[in-house]
Amino acid sequence: MAETTKPAEGNRSFEDFFAAEVAPGLAPLEVARKERLRAAYTRAAGTAFVTAAATGIALAWSAEPIVPVLTAAAGLIGGFFWTTLPGRRHRAALRKLVVEPLRRFLGGLEYHRKPGGRFDLEVFRRSGVTAGFNRAKLEDLLIGRYRDTDYSLVEARLKQSRRSGTKREERGTFTGLLCQVSVPVTFTCTVLLIGDKGKLGNWVVDLVRSSLTNLSAVTMNHKAFEARYQVYSDQPEEARALLQTALLDSLLAISEAVGRKSVNCAFIDGRFLIAIPHGDNLFEIGRLHRSLEHAEEDVRRLAVEFTIPHRLIDTLHGDRPQTII
Repeated sequence: MAETTKPAEGNRSFEDFFAAEVAPGLAPLEVARKERLRAAYTRAAGTAFVTAAATGIALAWSAEPIVPVLTAAAGLIGGFFWTTLPGRRHRAALRKLVVEPLRRFLGGLEYHRKPGGRFDLEVFRRSGVTAGFNRAKLEDLLIGRYRDTDYSLVEARLKQSRRSGTKREERGTFTGLLCQVSVPVTFTCTVLLIGDKGKLGNWVVDLVRSSLTNLSAVTMNHKAFEARYQVYSDQPEEARALLQTALLDSLLAISEAVGRKSVNCAFIDGRFLIAIPHGDNLFEIGRLHRSLEHAEEDVRRLAVEFTIPHRLIDTLHGDRPQTII
């Protein structure tokens, strides 16, 4: 696991922070967790009994076969939300205890569980960093400044939905992290960097992009980079001037640090964009079945996840953290 970024609160260690601001609130929360866990088990048993009984009655009294099916479905769906309510309350209580002091400890970054309109998703659509989408679910937005660089990062699930006759078809196009970082140098070009897909795949990508955008392929004098990436820009000469060797090395280091051959990224509107595919649900804390004896470990992991943008920026500056996520 990556090291937690050094906090902005003087030289206070994570251990001191945890002992002073989190640990005092854990004992009553652990008592409440155990009570909520018992409540969840009771509700699960009650849901099973009531659903089975109602379905049995529907089978006995209804001549319509759909009625027992609907009865069982309604019982299971309603029971699921009722049974999981104690767990949701526990997670909310632990977040209330942890997130605000952790946010201060890490330098006052902003954190929004529900991003609302705070994240510029449209620039990702325009850049071509992600596959096409018309539906998006965003959560866990981080906004901050690190090494004189502004950043925002959000967890995203993007989908493309279309209607086919009377049916609506939907497919996922991206799940992971979207991050945008301010760039300290001025540029006017748009640069798109896409993972290499082989000769045939690259030919298809070139064909599609040339028909939909004004971006053209750009060759780079960097064999290792060109083995992993295809570069496109509306101003090839400025793109080459922007993508210096040290920056290309940093982009390769980012892909290695997230465990991938390449990750799609772009330079556009004075910003660096990157889309990091990731299947796990990050920024979560407070599983109902997990004792708060493990809280320090869990909060440390959350601190590491909150500082993913810091390690991205470190890498862009030429530092080399072992991992980013």
